[in-house]
Amino acid sequence: MTDQRDDNPKRRDSVRALGTTGRDPVDAPIVVQNRRHNPVLVSKDTAPVVHVGAEGHLEADEPPRFPWWRWRPNRKLGIRIAIATALIVASVLTNRSYLGWGLFVIFAILVVPMGRARSFLLAFIPYAGVWFVFTFLRSLADETLLANTVNTNVATFERWLFDGQLPSITLQDRLFDPARIQWYDYFCTMIHWSYFFVPHVVAIRLWQKNPALLRRYLSAMTLLLTVGLFIYFLIPTNPPWLAREPFDSPAAATVRRVMEPVAEQLGGGLYSASYRVIGESNAIAAMPSIHMAITFLLVFPAWSVRGAWRWLALAYAALMGYSLVYLGEHYVVDVVAGMIVTAYGWYAAGSWIDKVAPVVGQWLPSRRPAGAPSPLVETAS
Repeated sequence: MTDQRDDNPKRRDSVRALGTTGRDPVDAPIVVQNRRHNPVLVSKDTAPVVHVGAEGHLEADEPPRFPWWRWRPNRKLGIRIAIATALIVASVLTNRSYLGWGLFVIFAILVVPMGRARSFLLAFIPYAGVWFVFTFLRSLADETLLANTVNTNVATFERWLFDGQLPSITLQDRLFDPARIQWYDYFCTMIHWSYFFVPHVVAIRLWQKNPALLRRYLSAMTLLLTVGLFIYFLIPTNPPWLAREPFDSPAAATVRRVMEPVAEQLGGGLYSASYRVIGESNAIAAMPSIHMAITFLLVFPAWSVRGAWRWLALAYAALMGYSLVYLGEHYVVDVVAGMIVTAYGWYAAGSWIDKVAPVVGQWLPSRRPAGAPSPLVETAS
């Protein structure tokens, strides 16, 4: 066999042939593994050029990739777009409160391959169920006896930590002017609003690339939301912009809700319309900060990926924490509590999966045909 190695390592993935199905080698499909450790089944028409490497391993070049301008729409994509359009129209004409989840479904319709629809539903029906249950139970947190009393404990503790000052008031006194909205007011508001779609996009990406990591992500999310609900009922806390001060004085500085004038600048009614779409927040569900908890959760799966993703996730979490305090949505104590709950959820989920997975594996039947050898996947050195 003639060695057709490409001298440019950036255009070549090192692979090892994993075997065939016993058919003629010319027609048999080839299973290869690329640099991302994903087994790929290719036919003779789409198979890369295979050659013998320096150490005797079979290696292959990647098949050619066509530029984006040669892309052409097909019938399946047209069907997806038609369904997505119908869902948008139905949501707007019937009940706009479901438009938030409708947009998530529409996004899934556009990006999920037809052959993986069943896998997507099995993964994301529980995912959506966790959020629906959390949202419903959170709405009940302000109907308890504890919620009927004014809780200033978190604000008092925050002042004790920061020498009698609230960080939200300190930041707003230095940076915020309601008469002159600055670029960082818009930026922090966009960071806050990104919470409503970024975690879901990450979940879809994990489903595409690493289902095992998605299971841990969903398990950790379930745990942190459960713990968050428990704290909501135990320590009902207003956000800083809505909380009453322990002393009543007209001269006392108060926390302002920065998002309201920002939303008015972006367009009349945008803020209230967005809340109708996403769902009203609970006025006493501020401790811990679920915004921070979910954002910080993204750091853990990102840390298992090489490259800049881990640092981007850390930067995103840091920006979210700062924005929540500056915008007057949460105390620093809320933010830290959210991070602690997330860390517990992630590591507890890993421990739980390690214990449950072997038990579940014994009860679930294997999909591999009887007598079929287990595939061996190795990465070429």
